[in-house]
Amino acid sequence: MRTKIRKYSCPVINTGSISLLVTFIVLCLSIFAALSLSGALREYQYSQRIAQHNTDYYLAVDTATDMLRSIDNILSSAYSQDPEHYYETAREQLAPIVDATENFTSGHPSVIYEVSIGSSQALRVVLALNPPGQMQEGYYRITSWQEVTTTQWDGDDSLNLMTF
Repeated sequence: MRTKIRKYSCPVINTGSISLLVTFIVLCLSIFAALSLSGALREYQYSQRIAQHNTDYYLAVDTATDMLRSIDNILSSAYSQDPEHYYETAREQLAPIVDATENFTSGHPSVIYEVSIGSSQALRVVLALNPPGQMQEGYYRITSWQEVTTTQWDGDDSLNLMTF
């Protein structure tokens, strides 16, 4: 009787394709990690700019509130000194603090002042003075308290695609 000799063969392992797959996966993970890091850094820089703007804005609000308190005291003393010539007295006393000469020429005088927020913005406050007969409502009404841009916009969006 003849015995069969069995040959055991090892399965063929294709290591080249596995190496390529692992290399591709590591490359993809590295790219995603780099993109995540750059996005996180960009968001951090943006949040720092927003935090600085908020700090500057609230410092400007604090300064504007202090100026408003000074203006209120000046208007109170101007009204108590001479109610008949309230606007003229108020303009004279407000001259060192704000430029109120052009705003007092109309029938409804107003006081306008700005407090710088940063290099390109300011907080503009507009106060409409109440007539002397309506002082029970206060000496003024705040008609505007807003952020305005102090720089001029340059709208040149041209592209020089072809130069000869």
